[in-house]
Amino acid sequence: MAISRRNFILSGLAAAGGLVVGISFADEKAPVVPYPHASNTDLQPNAWLQVTPDNRIIFQFHKAEMGQGIMTGFVTLVAEELNVEPETIVREFSGIHPAYLNPLFKLQITNASSSMITCYQPIREAAAAVRMLLISAAAKRWNVPATELEARDGMIHHRASNRKASYGSFVDVARTLPLPEKLEFRPREKYRFVGKYNRRIESRDKTNGSAKYGIDITPKGAVMAVIVRCPHFGGTLKSLDAGEARQMRGVLDVFQIDSGIAVVATNTWYARQAAGKLKIEWDAGAMKGVSSATIARNQRQALDKAEAAAALPVAADSISAEYSAGFMAHAPMEPMNATVAIAGDKVDVWVSTQAPDIVRGAVALSLGCAPEKVTVHGCYLGGGFGRRVIADVSADAAQVAKHVGKPVKVIWSREDDIQHDHYRPAVVSRMYGELDGSRVKSWRFRIAGDSLIYNLFHVLRPAIFPPSMPASEVEKIARKKIETDDKNIETVSEPVYKLGEIKVDQVIVESGVPVFFWRSVGHSFNCFFLESFMDEMAHKARMDGLEFRLKHLEAGSTESRLLKLVAEKARWAHPTQGRSIGLAVDKIKGAIVAMAAEVSVKGSKIQVHKIVCAADVGLLINPDIARTVIESCIVWGLSSCLQGEITIADGHVQQSNFTDYPLARMADTPKMEIHLVESDRSPVGVGECAVAPVAAAVGNAVFKATGKRLRSLPLKI
Repeated sequence: MAISRRNFILSGLAAAGGLVVGISFADEKAPVVPYPHASNTDLQPNAWLQVTPDNRIIFQFHKAEMGQGIMTGFVTLVAEELNVEPETIVREFSGIHPAYLNPLFKLQITNASSSMITCYQPIREAAAAVRMLLISAAAKRWNVPATELEARDGMIHHRASNRKASYGSFVDVARTLPLPEKLEFRPREKYRFVGKYNRRIESRDKTNGSAKYGIDITPKGAVMAVIVRCPHFGGTLKSLDAGEARQMRGVLDVFQIDSGIAVVATNTWYARQAAGKLKIEWDAGAMKGVSSATIARNQRQALDKAEAAAALPVAADSISAEYSAGFMAHAPMEPMNATVAIAGDKVDVWVSTQAPDIVRGAVALSLGCAPEKVTVHGCYLGGGFGRRVIADVSADAAQVAKHVGKPVKVIWSREDDIQHDHYRPAVVSRMYGELDGSRVKSWRFRIAGDSLIYNLFHVLRPAIFPPSMPASEVEKIARKKIETDDKNIETVSEPVYKLGEIKVDQVIVESGVPVFFWRSVGHSFNCFFLESFMDEMAHKARMDGLEFRLKHLEAGSTESRLLKLVAEKARWAHPTQGRSIGLAVDKIKGAIVAMAAEVSVKGSKIQVHKIVCAADVGLLINPDIARTVIESCIVWGLSSCLQGEITIADGHVQQSNFTDYPLARMADTPKMEIHLVESDRSPVGVGECAVAPVAAAVGNAVFKATGKRLRSLPLKI
């Protein structure tokens, strides 16, 4: 039986999320979709590259550039294969096309540190094919063997005759040639840019203001909207008095949409001032009385029940501990925003998004139109971290635009963003270790918390399910097999250490708080749990933390080499007086990272003085960019382990801005020493790789400094 695109997407999602979901839709024949920005005069043998007759090389960028440097990484690969300076390559945001589907998720999405993993080979192939077509075209026109020709700096050179001509001058011939049967890549020993080019391609545009983020786009005639949402998750509107708000300056309309009350005005300031004058009564619904404490209590009760059913024996030489982590917001610097313009049956959307086809589906669902009528324009992102996979703000803008009949721009305030996010879940875990002398004989891990995969189905609904499918049916599908949510057990499901007999399981406990993928996902808390517990077992075995870890790593492995390197560079055996050092290791998306944190504690203040990080991230495309991204991971990790926490009271978020949900500031940033090891592996994900070990290394250092084991995130003395 033929497999439809939606079935293919769902099967891929099932594999990615560890789900088995029986879903069948009527087969649909996928139409042939022209390449983005297609031209009848350009050489465009694939979805990524065009060469124009006037000698421009245009790269269609299909991912989200949110500061992680992937645009420069891709351009570096293209430049290497075409043998041209990276700055000479024109970059365009591609739009949506089937060729750009992420093969891991079967969606056009930037997530899971998968951009370079999934695109390294396809982009090299795309560029190599273009180079070979141009050389073949020159060989045909000049009637010389292709082996005598070289593509370099935008010119085809014939060594024997010193003849040369621009790439663009061969476009007309190259367009008529078949694709090469076998691709030839530039040999690594001749690389000019890969591993050497470290300038950020988009930096000039960002510094001179020409780079356009979603928040920068305002079409002619656009009006502004503010959406007032129920503060209680899942709550509903009981009554609304908008009389005073309607009379305020600049206000055009006030009305209800699916997510709350829309206040539309000639500018955002007027809309926000009027929103403050609304007299609203909300029904808190099922979340009334729910708090962080009640959520944690329910999780512990679920663990108690699971443990009673399992009735595991407790050995004499064993150790056990309970760990926990709180909710965390994404809090990107660019607030959530979207702009929608409707003209006839055409819809244009400008939004900073990690998933344009989810946006397209969400807007189409909101408007009741075909997805093909919706164009999502690419923009730079002012941070994403997983939050910008969700298309809620785009759906808001679409509903308001349909109601008012004008282009509409919706901008969330920082308070909106902090209080109406989809959060990293709060979890409680319990671990049991049995020692046999200096070795771990057995290790048990159980965790309780929300299912990320359950919420993922609802987020992806617009892209993977037919518009006609009722929300109730989506709910049934989402509830199937959520017990096997492998995102909650990342790190611990395949620990870097050899721990004897291992048993890992989980209990899904619904909190009612919307949760979603957050930079490094399950690693962000499980690395802290596992590495802290490794320290506890080392302490019980009366062993040095480094020696204990190495005993449980394969001799000569990358993990052991990296761990030894950070211990050496951090002066593990000879710490600075008054300071202590903690260690941690993690493996995420193919990246292997070891970390040492140098910490001092005065009273209740934890100060991180230095972080030493060693990483194997495969082939280094842009070494300095990889280094800076790892530094950003460390700062992010410090924010989450020492600064912010989202707490719930009476079914709503208590925090509202950076005043009570603080991020690490410059004064909080320690000295960072990054060591990138040479590797023959293909490049792997860097964007999340060094987040998770931070909390573990800091927590272990605090224990060495104080003798007090901190078992909850964020760390508090």
